[in-house]
Order: sequence, then C-alpha cells, then structure tokens
Amino acid sequence: MPQITRKLSLVTLSLTAATTLGMAGTDSKTSLPEAPPEPNNWCSWLSEKPGTLYKNKENPYIQELRLFGRFHWQYAYLDGRGADGLGTRKFNYDTEEIRRFRVGAKLGFLNYFEANASVNLSKDLSPLNGSRDIEYLNLYSATLEMDMQEAFDLKTFDELELRIGKEKTSQTAEGDISSRFIKTVERSSLSNYVATPSSTGLFISSEMGAWDLDLGISSGDLEREFSKFDNDYFYTLRTGYKFDDPSFADKSRIDLRVIINGDEEQNTIKNPDSIGSFNQTWVASLSTESRNGRFELLTDLVFGDNGTDYDLTDKGNPKNNPEREGSFWGLVIMPSYWLVEDRLETVFRYQYAQASEKEGFRINARYSRIAGKVDNFSGANDLSNGRGDRHHSAYLGLNYYLCGDNAKIMTGIEYDDLNSGSQDVYEGTTLWAAFRMYF
Repeated sequence: MPQITRKLSLVTLSLTAATTLGMAGTDSKTSLPEAPPEPNNWCSWLSEKPGTLYKNKENPYIQELRLFGRFHWQYAYLDGRGADGLGTRKFNYDTEEIRRFRVGAKLGFLNYFEANASVNLSKDLSPLNGSRDIEYLNLYSATLEMDMQEAFDLKTFDELELRIGKEKTSQTAEGDISSRFIKTVERSSLSNYVATPSSTGLFISSEMGAWDLDLGISSGDLEREFSKFDNDYFYTLRTGYKFDDPSFADKSRIDLRVIINGDEEQNTIKNPDSIGSFNQTWVASLSTESRNGRFELLTDLVFGDNGTDYDLTDKGNPKNNPEREGSFWGLVIMPSYWLVEDRLETVFRYQYAQASEKEGFRINARYSRIAGKVDNFSGANDLSNGRGDRHHSAYLGLNYYLCGDNAKIMTGIEYDDLNSGSQDVYEGTTLWAAFRMYF
C-alpha cells in the first residue's frame, strides 16, 4: 500500500505541474481554431514537416519527397489481483517501453501518384524482462496510390483514390485514429480485440458530398513484409456521413464498418508459419464522432462472431475450443475537453464488452497479461491468458501538448474488471505516463 500511495502521489504531482504549466502558458479561448506555431522556434520547425527534402508542384515528374517518423515511449504501473491456479493472487508490476519507433518516406510523382512506406525499428522486450534493440522489425506499411478523380477528371466524385500494397484497416472509430493523435496511452481492449494488423491488399476510397465510402480486400496471412498469399482473404467496408452544420455540434459524423472473413479456417490454419491476420467470422461497428467548441465525443458500438477458435499448437490436427467461440458485443464512450485550448486536455473513456461464451473476449496484452506472464501466473484461464465474458474498463487522462500532436505528454489512470462466468480473472488499476512525438 505505501508503494502505490507513493506512485499515486507522483502522478498527482505530474498532473498538477502540467496543469500549472498549461494555465501559465496559454490563455483560455472559446473557439477551436488551431493556433499557428510561433515563428523561429522548435515547435514551428517540428510541425512544418522538417523531413521534406523536395517539393515542387510545377515539376511534372516529381512533386514531393519527404521523410517522416514517430517516437513513442511509455511507462505503466499496475496494482491488482489476477486468476492463478484455482484462486486469485495480488501482484504489482511496472515497466517502461519504446512503444513505437517508426520511420518512412513519401514520394509524390507524375501528378496523380503517391508512394508511401514505413518500417518499425524497435524490438523492445523490456516488459518481458528482455532486451531492447533498435533494429529493423518489420514493414509496417507500403502503398502505391493513384488519384483517379484528378487523373480522369471524374466530376461525380469529390475524391476517388485507388491503393495497392500493405496498410492497416480499422474496425472502430477509436482504432481508426492514428497513434499520432490518440488521446489515451493505449486503445481500449474492445478496439484491439477486433483490430487487424497491416495486411497486403487492394483498397478504394471515395467521397461524394457528405458521404464517403472505403472498400478493401486483404490477404489473410500475417507476414513481416508483403503477403505470400498462402491463406484466403478478408473484406472490409466503411461508409460514413458528415453532418454539415448540425445544431448540436460544430462537426459530427457517423460511420458503419464491416469486416468479413473469406474463409476462416484457411486464414487460421492453412499456413503453418502464419497465425492469420483476421480469425473472427465477422465484425460490424457503428461509430459517431462529434465536436462542439472545446468538447469532443467518440462512441463505438461493436458486434461480432468469434467463429471457430482453433488450437494452433498442432496445425496439422486443429481442435476447437468452444469456450472461445460464440458472439460478442461492446461499446466505447470517450468524451474529451480542452481545459486550456490547444495546450491541456482531459479525456475519459468507458468500455464494456460482453461475450456469449466464458472465454469469448480477451483484454489487452499491455500490460495485465504481460504481468501475468512475467509473474508466472498459471491455470486454465489465468491472468496471462486474460479471457472472459464480461469486461469493464474506465480511463481518466490528462494530456499536455508541447507542440500540438507533434510533441505531447500523456498521463492517465485506468481501472479494469474482467470476469469469466463466476471466475474473477483480473481486477486492477494501471497508472500511465507517455511521451509522443512525430514529424
């Protein structure tokens, strides 16, 4: 108890200091235009794309060449109780990690084409008491994009883009927000449960007035670089509507997202070297995003079918686990408010998830499941497994923006409660601190 009291005191002091700095450095306003960076300072340099090596729209061959990157570091302290054997056990765990270290390049050429590629350069096993290596890890994204609306002067569309290559698709509004702009240190367990890794595929995006539509087909195998197309495919759809001037908000939109597995068994067990990039049967979500002055609100309502859960320890003779199958649903409600505009922001997130089977939902690996592994929890459904049928989570955070989203400090406290039938799998509190930077 004295240890967590000291940790809470440190976080409280950090939040107080951030508030004081924010109050001293920025005047409160009533509108939300982005404040321009001050000239000749580091923030102006960082936010004006310092990686731009060449830019000339008048050049018919090469219009732009730019480097970009992001660096994300974070710390977490957990205090809780988790399932171990036939009962539960208290634990404390803390860790720090280079969460993301990613660099890439963008090339605009021939007026209508754009090539983008980025790689992950951090293999940080510190949370597992392992080593931290700054080295090539994998190809995160690599796409070739064509602006078809401009190339063919298609008056029907405001935008029409065709992309081929490797990219990440998201099944929720929370998951669709880039890690450069997320307001919480980690996304919710619900968002991550239905997320897919970057996959190779063909994608088309269009916009017509207030409506927009994205369609995609992606390979179902999980590879470090491009797909080997050993598995089947999965299909994605997102359609959204933007409200131009609603009386209740400055800006708002609603989105429907659907992802469907082409062949669940093929995507899961066909390739012995790949666990598959999407193993559920289908997932659908209805999302809203709105902003009114200093206040913003994001909501996600998610439904899905786990399909058949194959035991992948023996791919030549797969067996299913019925307790990890069945349907699931959940919701995320995330309001945020600028205490000091463009400088200090508070955010709250509530998430609830429920499954029809006892192990039909799984919480994030960071960092409760990792703590269970490091502290040698064991059992049929112990803390390191982290599966259940009911999960509550509440997050309260404070973000201090040093230079907009280009450089910010994030702090938060999160409570989790996971149950599997009558079993208490995990109940605990996480203290978060993070630094985020991108250019």
